[in-house]
Amino acid sequence: MTRAALHEEARVETYTLLYFTSSWTNGTDNMTLPRLRAVLGEVNALYRKHRLIELLQVVRTEDRGRVSDANVHWLDGSTFRLRCRMYKVTELPACVMLDAQGQVLTEENMRALELHEDGSVSTSRIETESLWEVLKELLKHHEASAAAWSSLRPLWQFSGFVLCHAPPPLLEADDATLVEMREKALELFESGEFLPAATGFVNALVRCPTCTKSSFNLAVILQTIGETYFAVRSMLRVVALDDSDFVAHAVLRSVYYLEEPDLVVSGYRQILSAHSKSHVRTAHTLATMQGATTTSTAAPAYVAKVFDELADSFEDKLVARLEYRVPWQLVEALQKLSPAGFTLKDSTAKPTWVVADVGCGTGLCGRLLRPHVKHITGVDISPLMIEKTRARGSYDELYTVDIAPFLESCADGSLDLIISADVWIYVGALERVFESAARTLRAFTGWMAFSIELLYPDATDSIEDTATGFRLAPSGRFQHSHSYIASLASRFAFTISLQEDVSVRKESGEPIPGRIYLLQRVAT
Repeated sequence: MTRAALHEEARVETYTLLYFTSSWTNGTDNMTLPRLRAVLGEVNALYRKHRLIELLQVVRTEDRGRVSDANVHWLDGSTFRLRCRMYKVTELPACVMLDAQGQVLTEENMRALELHEDGSVSTSRIETESLWEVLKELLKHHEASAAAWSSLRPLWQFSGFVLCHAPPPLLEADDATLVEMREKALELFESGEFLPAATGFVNALVRCPTCTKSSFNLAVILQTIGETYFAVRSMLRVVALDDSDFVAHAVLRSVYYLEEPDLVVSGYRQILSAHSKSHVRTAHTLATMQGATTTSTAAPAYVAKVFDELADSFEDKLVARLEYRVPWQLVEALQKLSPAGFTLKDSTAKPTWVVADVGCGTGLCGRLLRPHVKHITGVDISPLMIEKTRARGSYDELYTVDIAPFLESCADGSLDLIISADVWIYVGALERVFESAARTLRAFTGWMAFSIELLYPDATDSIEDTATGFRLAPSGRFQHSHSYIASLASRFAFTISLQEDVSVRKESGEPIPGRIYLLQRVAT
C-alpha cells in the first residue's frame, strides 16, 4: 500500500497523524493516546469547515482486539516493519504526520498549519501556541521510544483538558519501586512470557528513561521474539547512556549488526555526533564495523579507558580465564635463542640489557625479565595500569604515554630490547613503531620481541586488507599478516630470527591464533 493509499484509507480530509504502536507499548499507549486525541480535538476546534488532522493508529495484526477505535490500520508483522522503515520509525510508539498527498511533514512544516488557523474558537494565543508546540514536539521525537515521551510532559497541559491518565512520577534507577518493576518483568521473561515482559520493561522506562538495565533487557526480549529491527534502538540507548557497557557494544557489533547493519551504524553515528569526546568505545566500535584498514590505530583515549576499566582484574581475566601466555612465550623464546648480552637465569654474568616494555599493562613482562636484564622502562597509556605496575616494583622507570611518542623520545642506539606482549592488537599500522625501533635499538645487538593476532589470507578479505597487511577485526582487535611483518622487517633492517605460532588467548572457549616474533636489528 502506498503512502497516499494509507492516507485515503483513513478518510482524512487534510492531514493524518499516524500513530505506530505494538503490544509491548500498551502501557504507554494508555497514557499517550488520550492526550493525542485531546490535543487534536482542540486543534480541530479552531477550524470552521473541516477537521484539520485525523488520528490513525497503525498496529500489528497480532495485536488485533486490543484497540477498538475505528481509525486503526492493521498490518502483519513484516508489513508493519516495512512501513516503519519507510517512515524511519525505529522505536514505538511513534508519530508521523502526512499531508493530503501522503507526504511526510516535519517539525518545520508545522508553521504552515499554524497559519491556517481561522480563529473560530475563542482561544488565547498562549493556549493555541501550546497546542502547536505539542504537535511539533511529537514530530521532533517521532523516533523516540516510550521513555522519551516523558519529554513531552510539560506540553500536555492546556485549558479545558482534564488528564484521565496522569503521568506517573519519575524514579531513579535504584529506586525500590523501579527495581521491583524490573524484577517482575524479568520473571515474566524467564517464564517465557516475552510480550508481557517487554511491556514491563517499557513501563519501567516510562518511570526512568535513563534506566540502562531496562533498555538492555527490552532489547534482548525484542530480539528474542524476532524484532531485531526494534531491538537495535533500545540497545543503542544503553551505549548512549553508558559508553563503558562493553556487553551492549558486543551485542550491537556481533549480533544486531549482522541483521540491521545500516540501522546500527547510523545509530552509532548519531551517538557520536552528540558525544564525540566522551564516547571513545563507541567510536572504536563504529570503526570495527565500518572499516578494516581505514583505521590505522585504536584511539589512545579508547585504549586508556579500556585498560583503566580492566586494571583491577586484568591478570585474573587474561591469565586465569583466557589462558593468556604471551609474556611467558616471549621470554621463553628469548631464553631459547639466548642472544648476546641476554643473561640467562643461572648465569653468573651481570645483566647489561636496557629494555623498554611498551604497553606494559600490569607488568607481567617486567617481572619475567627482571632477572635477565639491567634496566626496564615500562610504558602504558593507562594511568591505572601504571599504578598497578608501580606497586609491584619490577620496573626502574614507568611512564604514562603512548608508544610512538615514547620511542621517538629515546636516544639513538639506547635500547637492547623493545618488547610488546599482545599490544599490536590495538595498533594497525606499525610503520611508525618500526621506524623508531630501528633508530633506538643498538645495531646487531638490538632486538624486538612481540606478538600479533594473525591475519590469514581469506577469500572474504578485501583488496585493502590484503594490500595493507592488517585489519580491524569484528572483535575490535587488529590482526596482522606475516607478509606485513616480513615486509616491515626488511624495510627497516631487521632479520626475523624466530617466529612461532601460538594461541594468544581464548575467546568463547576457542583459541585465538597468533604468532610471536624475535627480530634482530642489523646494520643499515
